[in-house]
Amino acid sequence: MRIDFYEEFPTIRNISKLKLIRFKTKLFVAAKSFDDFKKIKSCVHIYKHNNIKLVYWPILKNSYYISGFSNTEDLNELFTSLNKINEELLIDLELPWLNPFLFITNFFKLKKNRKIISDFLEKNSNRITIAESYLSFGRMGRLFGLKYNVNCKRSLMWYSSTRFKWQNSEIIKKLKRIRNKNKQFPAIGTIAGGIYRIKFIESPENLEKDLAFLYNKKFKEVIIFRLGGLDKKNIGIIEKFVK
Repeated sequence: MRIDFYEEFPTIRNISKLKLIRFKTKLFVAAKSFDDFKKIKSCVHIYKHNNIKLVYWPILKNSYYISGFSNTEDLNELFTSLNKINEELLIDLELPWLNPFLFITNFFKLKKNRKIISDFLEKNSNRITIAESYLSFGRMGRLFGLKYNVNCKRSLMWYSSTRFKWQNSEIIKKLKRIRNKNKQFPAIGTIAGGIYRIKFIESPENLEKDLAFLYNKKFKEVIIFRLGGLDKKNIGIIEKFVK
């Protein structure tokens, strides 16, 4: 099983955790601009012997995440800039909880924004991985611009340490129904906190349990959130499942 990593805060300290990795992997790094991404890339260069491939995870101005509630002008500006580069991309589709005012101001722009996002994903499907949240399930996910019928790779955010028991049960059922494991795979964790500063850290024992479940279900790829939480104990567990 291929095991990749997210890094939402690509500081020198977090990036230095790459020294623990001795297998081929991708690192999806969040950046506010392509110039910032290039700076991060230059820092990662010292770990090139570790077979690390970087993927650009663009952070959207004002809404942070991309959704139907994002500002139309922000979407157009971002996608215009991304069309000018030839990088592999992570498009993180989540609601703008960090700026809830957008739920009101952009409610009547949902249809227009969904079309803008869909067109970009379709045009660039061969170089995009979509990060799909738990809220992408069902009709509400499509209505809010969190789910699109495009031929991109998809990473379903499981993050069992942050879920209620009933949510984990629902996600596990969905994972069991996935047939195209070349295009769909889960993201697990969290082994370090994210932007919301709420730390539900997954224990090494539960990390191993999640990885064993996915390995037995023959998933070809998994992404762990996030690199900065790696330590010798976690990497020892992860290496058991790397092919």
